Amino acid sequence: MLDASGNVKIVDFGVSKQLKYSSQTMDGQCGTPSYMAPEVIAKNSQYSGFKADLWSAGVCLYKMLVGVEPFRG
Repeated sequence: MLDASGNVKIVDFGVSKQLKYSSQTMDGQCGTPSYMAPEVIAKNSQYSGFKADLWSAGVCLYKMLVGVEPFRG
């Protein structure tokens, strides 16, 4: 979403989780498959929330520029 000044705002924290330490990893899986990082989709995988979020942000940027997701979920 964009505010009145055109700044990007994150709006959906429905599946967010705050980690206590930056070295912690996550192992739960939720989200829209086309926007999920490969390590999130992989079974029995632990992943960094930041890196997975960065992947999803890249997918969002790609969709904004091209009009379709780069991968089908």
